[in-house]
Amino acid sequence: MKDSILKKIFSLVTNNFGLKILAVIVSCGLWVVVDSINDPIESETYYNVPVEIRNADLVTNEGKVYEVLDGTNMVNVTVKGKRSVLSYISKEDIKAIADMSELTFMNTVGIKVSSARSNSELDFKTNIDSVKLSIENMVPAQKFINVYTSGEPAEGYVVGAIKPSQNVVRLSGPESLIDQIDHIDAVANIDGYSSDIDTSVELKLYDKENKEIKNNAIKMNISTVNVAVTILATKIVPLSFVVPDEPAEGYVVSGEPVSMPETVTIAGRSSVLDGISKIVISDPALSVSGRTENLTTIVNTKKYLPSGVQFADSSFGGNVNVTVAIEQLVTRELEIPARNFAAGFVTGNRPDNLKLTLREVEDEAYYTIQISGTKAAVDSVNPEEVIGVIDMDALLEKLGLIEWTAGVYQGEITFRLPDTVTLQEPYQMTVLLEENEDVDSENE
Repeated sequence: MKDSILKKIFSLVTNNFGLKILAVIVSCGLWVVVDSINDPIESETYYNVPVEIRNADLVTNEGKVYEVLDGTNMVNVTVKGKRSVLSYISKEDIKAIADMSELTFMNTVGIKVSSARSNSELDFKTNIDSVKLSIENMVPAQKFINVYTSGEPAEGYVVGAIKPSQNVVRLSGPESLIDQIDHIDAVANIDGYSSDIDTSVELKLYDKENKEIKNNAIKMNISTVNVAVTILATKIVPLSFVVPDEPAEGYVVSGEPVSMPETVTIAGRSSVLDGISKIVISDPALSVSGRTENLTTIVNTKKYLPSGVQFADSSFGGNVNVTVAIEQLVTRELEIPARNFAAGFVTGNRPDNLKLTLREVEDEAYYTIQISGTKAAVDSVNPEEVIGVIDMDALLEKLGLIEWTAGVYQGEITFRLPDTVTLQEPYQMTVLLEENEDVDSENE
């Protein structure tokens, strides 16, 4: 009985067995087709997915630093999978990882991509396979900070001192980058200022061609520095030169020394500049001792600036060309009109009972004197304007007298001459004091 049943079952299964197998295959294919129609395989590309670098300390712990080259730390990822699966995937789910433990001798690290969702049902493809790296020694450096200003202060003002809060910066970074750094600048803007400023200024790195270097691989202990800028008022003042000695005998310094430039612009606090009208220079370079010709020399005026004062132009070192004119003395004989002579008394001391006569000019039209000086100086003297005076009060005191009495006296004449000429010799004049006859006749 059992055998009969088994035979029937076997016969049923094996009857048309090939057709039955074919039917199963066709059914599976139809299922696949239907499933594909309802949930097809699609792909989605996600652009600029950042590549996460892992185990970077394997490099940095060896005193090295790495830099990603050619933008290979960003990758485009194409994800392939069923539509139903892809619909749940976003860019944030895509992870691109480069593990430094897999660093090759060519300094590349393969990129592995995964998804935070349905990872096993997805296929990934990237536009690049690996991250390219530049690996160098990490080196320290220390450089001075160059401090400058930009712009111009208000009219009539200049920049004085420029002081940073610190003048050195410490850096570290890839050796090739550190080697490129030629100088570090801090530039403070002072445009339009008329008073002191204190401002925070960004530090900028430059190469030898003065191109700015920007790279996050370079680390600095500071990125800014405080800069204090002093703004000073200005004033134009003349230069005044003092000649310390005399030229050869028979010669004289003619006029004031002349300099080129004749004036300088100085800078300082307004309270200091208000008390300065000129810069006086007495320098050994101006010595004319024993000279018979003009002196032309260079004098440095900087050391004669008052305390708290500087030149407004920082590029001006203070050197000026100075010429001291030297001329030979000449003499000239002057005929002074007799009417130009007088005896001078202080008010109240003139003796009314005495007649005064200057004997040398009593019956003469002129009195002759000799003066000396430069040709231009002596030629400019007009004899008609020269006045000769005997100071009677000074003479009375010199003689030890209490009051004047009749008699004959000798007194020195003082001439009113320009300061540029001198008398060749002192001149004396005879003063005759006589009883006034008119007074006597009145008394009778």
